[in-house]
Amino acid sequence: MIRLDLLDRDGEVVPLFYDQHTSRLMDQNGWRAIDFTGHQLLESAPTERRKFIAVDYDQPGKKVREVTKLKIQLGLGCNYSCAYCLQAAQIHKAAASSTRDASEFLSNIDNWIGAPEGMEKVELWGGEPLLYWKKIEVLAPALKEKFPNARFSIITNGSLLTREIVDQLKAWDFSVSISHDGPGQHIRGDDPFEDPHKFAFIQYAFKQLHPRFSFNSVLTPASHDVSAIIDWFQDYFPGCNVAFEGVVHSYAADASSIFTIEQLEQFSDMLSRQLVDGSALRSPAMADKLRRAMTSLVNERSSDTLFQKCGMDTPEYLAVDLKGNVMTCQNVGANGNHKIGHVDDFESIALNTSRHWSKRAECQSCPVLQLCQGACMYQGGDNWTHSCNAEFYYNLAFLRVALYGLTGRWLTGFSGDIVRPTLKKDRHVQVR
Repeated sequence: MIRLDLLDRDGEVVPLFYDQHTSRLMDQNGWRAIDFTGHQLLESAPTERRKFIAVDYDQPGKKVREVTKLKIQLGLGCNYSCAYCLQAAQIHKAAASSTRDASEFLSNIDNWIGAPEGMEKVELWGGEPLLYWKKIEVLAPALKEKFPNARFSIITNGSLLTREIVDQLKAWDFSVSISHDGPGQHIRGDDPFEDPHKFAFIQYAFKQLHPRFSFNSVLTPASHDVSAIIDWFQDYFPGCNVAFEGVVHSYAADASSIFTIEQLEQFSDMLSRQLVDGSALRSPAMADKLRRAMTSLVNERSSDTLFQKCGMDTPEYLAVDLKGNVMTCQNVGANGNHKIGHVDDFESIALNTSRHWSKRAECQSCPVLQLCQGACMYQGGDNWTHSCNAEFYYNLAFLRVALYGLTGRWLTGFSGDIVRPTLKKDRHVQVR
């Protein structure tokens, strides 16, 4: 149980008690603190949620043939060298493939996909996926026919767009996102906005693909003013959708990915105020995350239903390369620890590379568990600690503003049996 100290408009601190596993707010007597009956966020018929599967290194998760989200890794090659890239350490571990492999992938897919009509989402991933355009030309039309009910998407750095590529993606009804950090792009390297030729094709993509087009930014120590990032993009593309991939994680202990605690405290406070004044809510992604934060409290969502943040512990979610290798996720290579099986031996696929949040004491005791959902499930050691700290302060802003929206009181502090990670290698966590 976590004690929340909330400041009301009269300057009085009112304590409430929060159970992060039931999402229940209680007063000092253990009674429900707020009557949410009839609240506009309350689902009239809450959808039934199933219990999470507590995967761990010695308790592998399984995959099922009734795939609902398919992430196809085309290769990890990229024409950019972003400082904080989580794929950088995995590039040499990716299995090489060709357009012939793409054709063989398609010819074999009926042997391991159990219910094509149930496919909800297909994502094509790099590296930089447009480096693999020939493969995409083979895959996309066949997959569109195979999975008629699915939504298709691709994320690119935008530097390789052409009029022909944009027109074809539009014809295939793809959603397209350009990864770009706006005013913080310099730590990624080259900026396609500064190249007139490349920028012209980004403009064309925005015009042709809107509203299924967005810019996706990562919040980093160099650039984490959400409102300023939105303003930056709006200056170039009025009315554009600015999404956020969240706060940066540390995968190689690169300085560009590590916030100090002081930076995180300032970031959390700034984001809280931007959510309240609405400047951050101009991003649909931010508005949706705040809505979900409030909904979890209103509906008293149980932590029993919380799969990992990325969702890749879900049996119906599959990351696969064109050789048929199944990986932990789309950001890792199959020629290393993260190969968890092959589609030709589907029943033997075993997610034994990761640790569910329920297996980490820090997560179980965390006030923002319902929002963070355990950060990256395969990280360990100091990298996980840095990522956990970043996620904690990022999500604290949404919890603070959700409480403010529902109670009219401002969170000034909290206390309880809360475990926070320390920068010391955890001998019990495998570092992958």
